[in-house]
Amino acid sequence: MRLISWYMCRYFLGYFGAGLAGCAALLLLVELFDRIDTFVGRQVWWMDAVQYLALKLPWMLYQMVPAACLLASVLTFSTLNRHQETVALRAHGVSPWRLTRPLCLLGGLICALLLLSQEYVLPYTNQRANLLWRTRIQRVKVEPRLGLFKKGHIWYRSPERLWSAQSSVPLEQRLLGVTIYELDTRGIIRQRYDATEARYDAQGWLLLDGIQRRFTAEGLFAGPPQRFATLRAAFPEPLETLSAVPKEPEELTLSETLAYAHAAQPPHSAALKYLVEFHGKLAYAALCIIMAGFGMPLALHMNRNGGTTLALSLTLLCGFTYVILHNLILALGHNGRLPPVVAAWTANGLFGGGGAYLAARLR
Repeated sequence: MRLISWYMCRYFLGYFGAGLAGCAALLLLVELFDRIDTFVGRQVWWMDAVQYLALKLPWMLYQMVPAACLLASVLTFSTLNRHQETVALRAHGVSPWRLTRPLCLLGGLICALLLLSQEYVLPYTNQRANLLWRTRIQRVKVEPRLGLFKKGHIWYRSPERLWSAQSSVPLEQRLLGVTIYELDTRGIIRQRYDATEARYDAQGWLLLDGIQRRFTAEGLFAGPPQRFATLRAAFPEPLETLSAVPKEPEELTLSETLAYAHAAQPPHSAALKYLVEFHGKLAYAALCIIMAGFGMPLALHMNRNGGTTLALSLTLLCGFTYVILHNLILALGHNGRLPPVVAAWTANGLFGGGGAYLAARLR
């Protein structure tokens, strides 16, 4: 059985590599033709255009991996079926489920690689691609005093104050994990505010559950720290300036997405959004295992009734159906109509159940 497993894996990996390269190349061409008017109209230097497309390539590969798994699984079983190898194996007591096992294991390995890429590769390439698009291609002028994201924090510098916050919830007008330094005309820190939360409303800033410290011009404590439950502060900086440009979902790592969700404190809408994104990323990676197994009943049924061409056509149909269904249910999760776990995993459950049903009907 080990020899059969290696045989199946060799076919699967060959088709997977070719399918992934073809799908990514197709997406790259679509991206190029979509952006080429901007490249030409703004007279973008060709090296900037090439760098932008190169930075987008990892995201395109990531998007196409589950589709490549399904395509490879279908082509693997279609090839075996065309040579009557599946008939011979089943005649010797090897069930189709047993043939699918090594492909599901490969799907699990690919799933783990996707999770690692979500944590260590994709957020950084997507951030650099978006920054390159804004600054070098669209040539949007960036104000150096605007707030910036760095290692999960937001930083902002004004002439009188230096702000630091762990995260921002713009929809709820809140900053979390806030530290504010008040500076004099020489840039020396004279006061420091540490608050678990800062809320912005029509009256200005309200600091919650924190400590206020005062300093002399020599940098010494001007008195004991003063604790406060609430403190109304007359800071002129608006929340929109401090929040800067929020990160897109594809720019967040898995750990950042979960941390933002916990910081926003469910059941607020921002927490639901981040929880849906977190579970959505996990579900998309796990889809590789489902697609690797889903190809077996699909290929065997369709080869019996219509050949490889029909099987490939249904593969494309299944891929588009999953994308539409998954995005539709995720939208319901973002709106709070479905729990985050249900919204993220429903499409996977439907496809997994459909594959199990088709496999059970094999004779």
